[in-house]
Amino acid sequence: MTLATWGADGPWATPVIYAREPTASGVSLYFMSRLSTRHVQNLSARPRVAAAIHPNDTRPLRGLQMEGTVALLRETEALRAIRIYLRRFPRARRRFSIRAVVQESLDLRCFRFLAERVFVLSEEHFGWGNRVLLELVPHPET
Repeated sequence: MTLATWGADGPWATPVIYAREPTASGVSLYFMSRLSTRHVQNLSARPRVAAAIHPNDTRPLRGLQMEGTVALLRETEALRAIRIYLRRFPRARRRFSIRAVVQESLDLRCFRFLAERVFVLSEEHFGWGNRVLLELVPHPET
């Protein structure tokens, strides 16, 4: 997923590896990043972001364009998200200590992206250059 943030130095886009979890109110996308990165510094000041997910193949054109909010996860929420992340990326288990991330003794943290608007782009289904807005159930306050 490419995450677009805004900060003191202007706009910034960065790729993040994510795991998803369907919920009653939509989909949560979890990613891990270091506090020292430009995008996390930007998120500290402005948690509203844009994101895009698309395959490497350019034809047929398809993907998701999203707007939403990113939250830093702590304690139980972080542990739950890390477990979901590691189910998708089991080899990542060798790269960090779960305990250290949850106890915040590393620079690495876990984040949740909650989409508020999602557009589906599918050349095959909607024609070239057309996208459709998905109707989302509002997220409960977290």
